[in-house]
Amino acid sequence: MIWMKQRMLWLALCCCNCIVLQAQSIEDVQKIFPDDHAVMLHVNRSLKLYFKDNLPVAETNEQTDILVLNDKANGIYNKYKVFHGTFDELKSMEAYTNVPDGSKYRKIKVTEIKTQNATSRGVFYDDSKESVFDFPSLVKGAIATEMHTEFHKDPHLLSPFYFTSYMPVVQSKFTVSFPSDMQVKYIIKNNLNNSIQVSEKKSGRQTVYEFTANNQKSRQRYGDGPSAPYYEPHVIIHLASYKNENNEQVGYLGNVDDLYKWNQGFLNDINTQASTILKHLADSLTAGVTTDKEKTKQIYNWVQNNIKYVAFEDGLEGFRPRQAADVCTKRYGDCKDMASLITALLKLSGLNAYFTWIGTRDIPYDYNEVPLPITDNHMISTVNIGNEWIFLDGTDPNCIFGVPSKAIQGKQALVALNNKDYKILRVPELNGDKNVLIDSTFITVSDRGIKGQSSVYYNGYFGSDIYNSLLYRDSKDLKDYVKARTIKGSNKFILDDFSVNHFNPADKVMNIKTTFEVPDYGKKIADEMYINLSLDRNGLSLIDTARRRIAVTNDFKFETKNYTRLNVPAGYEVTYMPADYHFKNTFFDYDVKYLKSGSHVTAVQEFKSNVMLMDPKDFNQWNETVRELNIQQKNQVVLKRK
Repeated sequence: MIWMKQRMLWLALCCCNCIVLQAQSIEDVQKIFPDDHAVMLHVNRSLKLYFKDNLPVAETNEQTDILVLNDKANGIYNKYKVFHGTFDELKSMEAYTNVPDGSKYRKIKVTEIKTQNATSRGVFYDDSKESVFDFPSLVKGAIATEMHTEFHKDPHLLSPFYFTSYMPVVQSKFTVSFPSDMQVKYIIKNNLNNSIQVSEKKSGRQTVYEFTANNQKSRQRYGDGPSAPYYEPHVIIHLASYKNENNEQVGYLGNVDDLYKWNQGFLNDINTQASTILKHLADSLTAGVTTDKEKTKQIYNWVQNNIKYVAFEDGLEGFRPRQAADVCTKRYGDCKDMASLITALLKLSGLNAYFTWIGTRDIPYDYNEVPLPITDNHMISTVNIGNEWIFLDGTDPNCIFGVPSKAIQGKQALVALNNKDYKILRVPELNGDKNVLIDSTFITVSDRGIKGQSSVYYNGYFGSDIYNSLLYRDSKDLKDYVKARTIKGSNKFILDDFSVNHFNPADKVMNIKTTFEVPDYGKKIADEMYINLSLDRNGLSLIDTARRRIAVTNDFKFETKNYTRLNVPAGYEVTYMPADYHFKNTFFDYDVKYLKSGSHVTAVQEFKSNVMLMDPKDFNQWNETVRELNIQQKNQVVLKRK
C-alpha cells in the first residue's frame, strides 16, 4: 500500500511537469541556450532511505524530461541509457515521447528496452548493466520522458547527484527523505556561484532535504581536462549513523573510522592461512639479499613481470581481494589481487607491508573531507622501511620501484595497519627533474630542406610511458609510434630509420635514435639562408577562454632539454643569432641560448613544466606567456654566402 501511494504521487508529479512543459515555450528556453538542439527540461531524483529487516536500505525514483528545440536533435539524442547493477536493482522503467499534435501532445511509448552488460574500458568483467532504448519522433517541440525506480541494497554505495549532464539542464531537483532514527549528511561540491539552493523540512518523523538548481550548461569534456567531479556541481549524500531496534546508535559512514571499519571487513579472512608456495617464492626472491629495500624491490619486480593485470568488477568481488596463493597460481588478478600478493610476499620476508586503499587522480576527494567509498577506486600495497613509506602499485608493469604510479600522485592513501588501526598518508607528486627528456639533434642543410639525426633519452614517467606503449606493438605500429614521438620541424617530417634502445630497464630509461629529413624547411632568399632551430615546440597552445570553463591537467611535472646543432654549410657564415632568452612564472620555466663554435651553431632550449593542474582563473596569464614564448620560438639563425 505504501508503494502504491508513492507511485501515485510520482505519477501526479509527472502530470504537473507536463503542465509546466506546455507553459514554458521553446522560445523561452532557446533564449537561454541558443546553440543547443535539446535540453533536459526537468531532472528530478527522489532518494528515500528507510529500514528493511532492521537494516538501512534506499530507493530512488527518477524522471528526466528532454525538450527538443529543433529537428537536428533527432539522430543525436534518441539513444538513452540507464545504468544499474548488483547493488542498484532496477525495479521499474518507462519511457515515451510526447509529440506535438496541433494544440495537444500525442504520446508514443517506447516498446523495446534492451538490458545488457555495460562494458567498461579496460575491465575484463563488469557486473554493471545498462538498459538501452531509442526515443521515437524527436521533432521540434517534442518532450521525451524517462522514469525509473531503483532499489539500493547497500546505502554505503549511494551515487552523488549531478546538476549537469551531456546537454543543458533547465531545472533539476534532488530530494532526500529519511526517518528520525537516521542521521544523514550531505556535501555540496563545486557550488561556486551558489547555483544550488538547499532547503530542509521536517514532517512528523521524516526529514526531507531538497537541492535545486536551474539553467546549468552542458558538461564540457576535453582530453586534457580533469574528470567531472573536479568542476561540475554535485551533492554527495551519506548515512552517518542510525538507531537500531534496541535504540542503540550505530556508526555507518560518518567519518574515516566508519569507512575503515567497512573496508577492513573485506580483509578479515584474506591470507590468514599459511602457504608453502608463497613461502618458497618469497625465500627464493630474497635469497642473498641483505637490505629490506632490495628485498622489496625484488618482490615488486617479480609481481610486475609475472602477474597479468585483469580488472574485475563483480558485486562484492569488486571490493574483496583474492587470496594471495590463488593469485600466484593463476598468474593474473586485479589491483586488489596484486596488492594481496605483494603484501603477503613482503610479510613472509619479514617486512612491514599493508593493504592500502587509494583513489586515482580522476577522483578529487580526500578521506578527511569525503570519508566514503567513492573517495577510492584502487588498491595498492604500502611498505614501511625505517622512516620511508614506499607505495607499490602492481597494476603498472613498468612503474619504477620507489616511485608512485603517476595516476596516484598527490592522493591520500588509507593504509590498513591492523584490524582496528589505520594511517592516512599523502602520496608525493614527483618533481619535474625526475621526469626528464633529453634530445640531441644534429642537422645539415640539404637541397630539399634539412636532414639530420637525433638521440632522445626518456627518464622517469617519460620512460615508463614508452615502455608501456611498446608492450604490444608490431613493426608498423612501432614506426608510426616513433614518428609521432620524434616528429620535428613540420608535418612534412620523414622518418628514415630508427632504433629503440632499452637503456636502463630497472629505471625505465628509454633511448630512441632516428635519422630523418624535413623537406622545404628553412628559407633561402638571395644569398641568405634562414633556419629556425626550435624544431620542437613543446606542444604549448592558446586556450579558448570564451568557451572553456574547466581546468587543464598534466599527467606529471617534467623537464625537457633540447640541444639542436646546425652544421653551417660550406661557403656560408653566420651573420645573425637570436639573443638568449629566459622566462619563468607559475606554470613553466623556459631558457634558450645560442652558441657558435667553429662551423656549428647550437641552440640549447630547456623547458620546465611546474604544475599538474591549471585553473580557469589562470588561463589569461597562460595565454599571455604562450604568446611571448611563441614569438621567441620563431626566431631564426641567418646564414649568408661568403
